[in-house]
Amino acid sequence: MTILAISSQVVAGHVGNSAAQFVLETLGQEVWAIPTVLLSHHPGHGTPAGRGTPATEIEALLENLWTGGWMDQVTAVMTGYFTSHDQIDVAAKTISRLKHATPDLPVLIDPILGDNGTVYVHESVPPALRDTLMPLATIATPNLFELTTLTGLPWPIDDKTGIDDAALSLKTAEVLVTSAPGTSPETIATLVYAQDEDMTFETQRTPSPPNGIGDVMAAAYLAIRLGGADPTPAATAASQIISELIETASRQGLAELPLVGAGHVIRKIADSP
Repeated sequence: MTILAISSQVVAGHVGNSAAQFVLETLGQEVWAIPTVLLSHHPGHGTPAGRGTPATEIEALLENLWTGGWMDQVTAVMTGYFTSHDQIDVAAKTISRLKHATPDLPVLIDPILGDNGTVYVHESVPPALRDTLMPLATIATPNLFELTTLTGLPWPIDDKTGIDDAALSLKTAEVLVTSAPGTSPETIATLVYAQDEDMTFETQRTPSPPNGIGDVMAAAYLAIRLGGADPTPAATAASQIISELIETASRQGLAELPLVGAGHVIRKIADSP
């Protein structure tokens, strides 16, 4: 498998493609990563240095790959953070072109918009993601706030029926909603909607979760699905990977997920479905 991954990149730390690429490659996938922005580090550590990648530059990179015949090797696409609507337009055009040749192309859209009631992308990004990119997705992995932003639900929301209806309204074959309320204040839930079923996976809530959880969750789920697992065992394994990494990060007092030293754990859990 060769995955085209379009998302953010940091020099130090494990978020965006700097997290997803490691997980995908650890699980045996070839990754071609295109940065929508290059930052020194996650903004949660202080103001980073860096810049967004101009959409024209992203388009030039992709067009050169088309010209050289490289894009014929792409067997899946994963997108994450975007800085502008014109970046999204380029990504959508590329995905549409790939799907023209391969209609059943797996496309995971992680609609990174914000969290806990706060949007942290440019105002042009949410409508572009909703109207241009989401219709191309075969898998979507929004957190609960991103789901409400995409579907117009009020925030905050803890109505399971409303969440179900919103997730199904995306009309995406597989939807993973993260950061949903658990059955107790001590737990947090991931809701999975796929193959006319819905499933709930609960894990312990972490007071100060490390950065990169959503990126790793999306990448692990995609890699395990591409490996042949069905949605339920893939989501179960991805959740277990996240739990193990969070536990290690908490034990070591880390603000980033400890990916590099956990490759064997990621592979072991991923092989379990």
